[in-house]
Amino acid sequence: MKFDLLPPREVAGVALGSPRGVARDRCARLGDPEEFRRGGEGTPSLVVRRPSGLALFVYFDSDDRVEAIEIGRPDSDEDLVVYSGHDVFAASAEELIQVLRADHVVEVDEEGRAVTLPDLLVAFWRPTLPEGPDDVEGRYFESVLVARPGYYE
Repeated sequence: MKFDLLPPREVAGVALGSPRGVARDRCARLGDPEEFRRGGEGTPSLVVRRPSGLALFVYFDSDDRVEAIEIGRPDSDEDLVVYSGHDVFAASAEELIQVLRADHVVEVDEEGRAVTLPDLLVAFWRPTLPEGPDDVEGRYFESVLVARPGYYE
């Protein structure tokens, strides 16, 4: 299945700003949505886990509207996560950064582990960096998050 990132409007058919019931219905088209809480957050979030290993996380604000959507890297190519025609998990982090810089301001933080497109409120993350040219660990992003305005404030 193809999951489109369409910042700042939607991710995988789930619209930013939509109420919980609508978001749950959209998530149910992708799998079985389950509630969970990050740390001590009061408002529960939703997660859908796909057979490919892809995980879709939907975070809600205090008004129970979608404020951010995060997708975790799949284990297979059964599910693709696409932004502007590019599979964001198939391209290496360095390749993706170069492509994104052609059209966006790109901020690189945490020595390259976190990459954001501030104009679109999109953030890519990887837990580690490759230690050498033959090291596969850290060569690809592990997650991408799309948020609505105000999420980081």
